[in-house]
Amino acid sequence: MSNVKSTAGQGKRARTRALGRVAALAAVAATASLLASPSLAQAEPAQPVQAPAALPRTSATVTHANTLTPAVKKHLKGSGAAAERKALETYWSPARMKAAKPYESSAAFKHLGVGPRKAPSGTELKPQGAPVSIAPAKSATAPRAVKNGSTAIPQTDYPNYPYYHPVARTNGKVFFSRDVNKDGWIDPLRENFVCSGTVVNSEGKSLIWTAGHCVVDGGVWDSNFTFVPSYSNGWRPYGTWAARTLTATSAWFYNRDFRQDNGAATLYRNFGYRIADYLGAQGLTWNQSANYYANAFGYPQGYPYNGAYLTHAAGNTGNPGDGTIYMFSGMTGGSSGGAWLRWFDGNWGWVNGHNDFVYTNSPVWMYSPYYGNQAANLYNAVRYQTS
Repeated sequence: MSNVKSTAGQGKRARTRALGRVAALAAVAATASLLASPSLAQAEPAQPVQAPAALPRTSATVTHANTLTPAVKKHLKGSGAAAERKALETYWSPARMKAAKPYESSAAFKHLGVGPRKAPSGTELKPQGAPVSIAPAKSATAPRAVKNGSTAIPQTDYPNYPYYHPVARTNGKVFFSRDVNKDGWIDPLRENFVCSGTVVNSEGKSLIWTAGHCVVDGGVWDSNFTFVPSYSNGWRPYGTWAARTLTATSAWFYNRDFRQDNGAATLYRNFGYRIADYLGAQGLTWNQSANYYANAFGYPQGYPYNGAYLTHAAGNTGNPGDGTIYMFSGMTGGSSGGAWLRWFDGNWGWVNGHNDFVYTNSPVWMYSPYYGNQAANLYNAVRYQTS
C-alpha cells in the first residue's frame, strides 16, 4: 500500500506519465459522507455463478516463474520443489522476515494525486459484465490452536483470531526479494520486502490473491516469493509456502495502471497438500456493485504498525467512478494485497477488492481496483494452475 509524497516532476518516464493519468482520475473520489450512507449497507450474497468452463488463451495477463537468488540457492540441498521450499524457509528466518520492509516505502514505488473529492453525477462505476462469484472452499485438513494480538490503532483493530480460525489461516504475509533502482539509473540493489495475500478458491487449489505491485513492478519480478499463512510475530504455524509462478494483469505490467493493479501467485505443495485443500480458501467475486460493506485484512508494517499481526478494518466502500473504490481504513504499507471480503459471515467471504494504495494528503482512505473484467481475466489465467 503506497504512502509516498506527491511529486509533480515525474513525467520523464512513460510509466510515471501513465500513473499520473490514473492519479488524476482518482482525484474525483466521493466524499466521506457518502461512505456513511445507509444505502451502502451490505447486500445479501448473490447466488454463486459457475465461472467459464474453458481456460482461454489471453494476453490480458503476464506470468513469470518464481526464481531463487544466490542467497537462497546456497541453502539448497538436492533439487525439486521440496528442496526449494526448505531453502526458502531457511533464508526467511524470523529475523529476516521482521527486517523486510513494505515495498511501498521503496523509492521505486510512486503514486501521485490527492485524496477523496466529490464525483461528478453520472460517473459511478458499473459492472462490466455478468456478476460472477467463486464460492469459498470451507473444508480443510489442518487447523488446530492459540493466540495473537496487541492493542487497537484508530480505524483498525487486531481481531486476535486463534491461528486456526478460517480468516487467520487463509490470510498471510507475503515475503519477497526484488532488485530496485534507487535513482532510476545506477546499478540495482536487491532488497527484501513484505506484502499481504489471501488463499482464494480455484480448481488448482494453489492460488494466492494479492496486489499486482506485490509480484512485479516496473518490469522487475519478485524473487524468493514466499507466503506464510496465519503469520504472527515471526511465528508460522502452517509453515512456509513457496511460489511456483507469479502473474499480473498486462495493464499493470506494461502501464502501471493502478485501476488494474491485481496479482496472483501459484504455490507449490507443502506437507504433501495443496494449500486450499490444507487450509481452505476464501471466495472471489467480480462485476458486482461498487458500493458494499467491506471487511479488510492485512499486515500493515508502515508506522504506526510493525507488521507483526493480522489487522482488520471495516466500512462501506466509496465509488469515485474512475476504476477504483475506497474505504475508511488507516492501514499502511505492507497491507497491500490483503483482501476486502464481501458478504463476510465472520469466517468466510468473497474477495472483492484489496488494500492497494493511499494518497499522501488523506492516508486513512485506502483504495482498491474495482473488480471488473480484469479480475476475471486474471482468475481465468491462473485458476487451473496447480502443483
